[in-house]
Amino acid sequence: MAGARYRVAVPAETDVLHRLLRSAGVYRGRGDGPESGPFLARMVVTPALAGRAAILDYETTTDRDGLRHVEHSVLLLGADGRLELHVASLDLPGMVRFTQQTPGQFTAYEGPLLARIVLTLPRPGLLSYAWWWSRDDREPREQYRADLRRTD
Repeated sequence: MAGARYRVAVPAETDVLHRLLRSAGVYRGRGDGPESGPFLARMVVTPALAGRAAILDYETTTDRDGLRHVEHSVLLLGADGRLELHVASLDLPGMVRFTQQTPGQFTAYEGPLLARIVLTLPRPGLLSYAWWWSRDDREPREQYRADLRRTD
């Protein structure tokens, strides 16, 4: 069929990565949580590895404390076919690998805390980024979340 266009279906397992790559740029917004209190957040999403990975540079600030939290992460498809989020932050004991369990939910059981990162894109140009954890054996719960809007 001359001129026909075909769309390739994106598996749900990698949809978060593909959606991030399609809407790379600078995101800004506000966040809050029982552990953090209110803050301003910024995330820069940059395509990498010829579109097979996304680099996420995330930071939070407050008027009182200035720069409060910094992360450098890489989201990519792991060897087992699941998305992995590799996160480096001064708040972590080194690079920590979070593996996607369900679309947008990345879990790590490395280290002293049960932790989860929830990364969703509810609509084009919007991004939600949340950290969940528990300091004991209970199921992790949301400790802070930032809701961000693309600004560039």
